[in-house]
Amino acid sequence: MAIYAPKTLCLPLALCAAQALACNGTATAEPSSPVDAPDLRGIAVFLPQVLESNESGPFAELFKTIARHYPEGKISFEIKPVKRVYLDTDARGADFRFPIMKVRDNADGATPYQFSHEMMGKVTFVLYSNQTKPLRKIDILRTANLARYAVEAPPVNWGFPSKSVVNLELSLKQLNLGRVDAVLWAQEEADYLVRKHKLSHIHREHFDDFPDVLFMSCNRRGDFVNQAISRAIKAARASGELQKAYARVHLPYQDWQPQNR
Repeated sequence: MAIYAPKTLCLPLALCAAQALACNGTATAEPSSPVDAPDLRGIAVFLPQVLESNESGPFAELFKTIARHYPEGKISFEIKPVKRVYLDTDARGADFRFPIMKVRDNADGATPYQFSHEMMGKVTFVLYSNQTKPLRKIDILRTANLARYAVEAPPVNWGFPSKSVVNLELSLKQLNLGRVDAVLWAQEEADYLVRKHKLSHIHREHFDDFPDVLFMSCNRRGDFVNQAISRAIKAARASGELQKAYARVHLPYQDWQPQNR
């Protein structure tokens, strides 16, 4: 999941976001359609296991759950190439985009996007290292200024040097061979590939949990979409349905090691 990252924050797993007319970032031109058009259209990046289709699968079911709590219109999304989702920022392309995580509070304060006011849940990130030289989060942070380790991760301002993952499968295979020191990625997608390719020389360590949000344009349409979809997410959470649907997308950290399987 290769994505562009301004200085403050961006995703995976993703890119950055900002607070539209209330944001400090660069405003996006308004689309030609009405600002308050009720139907909301999204675009998303393909992710193995969790986001392979807009009709079925964990993320598709999650959005169907959210849509049931949006009586004002329809919520839909399409799977698009990474560049279209994260780099083609023309507001006509989509009302909202995902997946994206929020690494820290107010991370969207100086970027040309805004995060959804409501998160869908929390996504667990795992630090994958080679079992011959297992690493912990503290190891990475303690030597952040020394650039001691070759870490591949989403292009986010982690607070330590990292190289952007271009192909997650390739990065994990390189790690398994000891050619990089660590890969930092969302648990479900990376675990799926570790199991699929039987990468038994990898060590897993819980890194952190981040809010799983959407991002919208920095304009009046983005403001409207944010209010509308955040309201639906909040209602789905109040019903208890959101939590059940999200549990099929991302789970809390699962403590296991590939070499023990």
